Amino acid sequence: MRIACIYMPRFAIQVERHTEPALAGKPLILTRYRRDAGQVYDVSEEAEERGVVPGIPLRQAYSLCSDGVFRPWNEERCDSALAAIVSLLGQLCPLVESVPPDHVLLGLRYETDEVRFTGGILAAVQEAGFRASGGIASCRFTAEVAAGEAETGSVLALREGEEQRFLHDMPLEYLPVSDGSVRRLQLFGISTIGEMLALPGGAVEAQFGGEGRMLLELARGADNAQVGQWRDDSDFARTRSFPVPAETREELEDAIREALYAVCCELEKRWQCCRMLTLTLQLENGAVEQEVFRFKEPVSSTDAMQRRLLSCTDTLGLVSPVEGLRLEVSGLGAESGKQSSFFDSPRRPAGQLQEAVRLLQQRYGRDVVKRVVSRKTGRVPEDSFTFAACEGDGG
Repeated sequence: MRIACIYMPRFAIQVERHTEPALAGKPLILTRYRRDAGQVYDVSEEAEERGVVPGIPLRQAYSLCSDGVFRPWNEERCDSALAAIVSLLGQLCPLVESVPPDHVLLGLRYETDEVRFTGGILAAVQEAGFRASGGIASCRFTAEVAAGEAETGSVLALREGEEQRFLHDMPLEYLPVSDGSVRRLQLFGISTIGEMLALPGGAVEAQFGGEGRMLLELARGADNAQVGQWRDDSDFARTRSFPVPAETREELEDAIREALYAVCCELEKRWQCCRMLTLTLQLENGAVEQEVFRFKEPVSSTDAMQRRLLSCTDTLGLVSPVEGLRLEVSGLGAESGKQSSFFDSPRRPAGQLQEAVRLLQQRYGRDVVKRVVSRKTGRVPEDSFTFAACEGDGG
C-alpha cells in the first residue's frame, strides 16, 4: 500500500499564530522547561534569522533576539489542533494516522491518482489555516522524509523502488535513532543514510541490536508498517438555544429533530454508530431535565433514534418553557455490518454498483466484497457455487 505524508513545518508556531493572528510576521519564540532549565522549543522564521534555534537556553535566546515575542509552548493546544486536522482528513480518507508533533499519514489503498488526491488533502489543510507539504512513497519513513523535502504547498511523489536512492544522501539524523547511536555511527565516519548501508548488516546488528536492524530496513526503504484505520472515539454534543423560550411540545420536538439531524451527519462523517444519547433541557426557571437513552445495538439511524427521543417529551414533566437543549452522543464505535439484498430493490445501473464496491473496499479492505461463482461440477447444493474476489468492477 502506498502512503502519503502531510508535514506542517513549525507546527507549534503555526498553531500559536492561528490562535492569535496578530503574531504573524513577528519573531516568535516558544519556550519550555526541562530539568528546571528554560529552553527554546520552536521558533518562527523571523527569530531563526536572528540566530535563535530550538534547543538553545533561554538566556542565549534573549541575548540574540531581545525584541522577540516569548511564549510558553502550549502542548495541549497543539495536540488539539493536530487532532482537529486528523478528524478533518478522516472524512476524506479512512486510513489516517497522526505522527506527533507535525505529521499525518494517509493510506492510499485504492487511489488511482495519488498525487491529485494528496494535493486535495493539502488544500484542505491549508484551507483550515495551516501551511503544509506532502510526500508519497511505498513506506512510512520515506514518505515522511519526502514530505519534509517538498516545497510548501507541493507534493513530492516517489515511484516504487526509488526509496533507497532517494534516501542515499540524506543526513543520518533523519533516521528515528537515539542521539547516542548517532554519535557512535559518526565515530565510524558515517554521516548519511547511504553510507550506513555500506556497512555489513551483521556488524550493524551486533553493535546496535534490534535498533540497528530496524535502521537498516528504513534506510533500504523497506519499512512494512501500515497506516491504521482512523477511529475518533471522542464523545460529542450538539446544542440549541431558543431566543424565545419554547413553550409548546411542537417547538421542542422540532429542535430535537434539528439537533438529531446534526448528530447523525457527524456520525456518518465518522463512519460510526453510538450506543447512548443524553438529552439535557435547560428550563427558564433554572431547572434542568435530563433523559438518557441506551440502545441494545449500535445505531446511526435518524429514524431509530428519533422514535426514542420524541417518546420522552410526554414523560419529562416540563413545568417551565425550555431555554436550551443539549444532545450528547457517547459509546461510539465502528459501523456494524449489515446484510442487504440487491434483489429486493429496483435494478440500478452497473456504475452505481461498481462505485459501492469500491467504497466498501476502501473502507474495510479488498476482501470485504465477494462475488458468487457457479460450479457446474457441484453434486450437492452447497457445492454448486463458490465465492471469488471482487475487483471492484461489480462483476
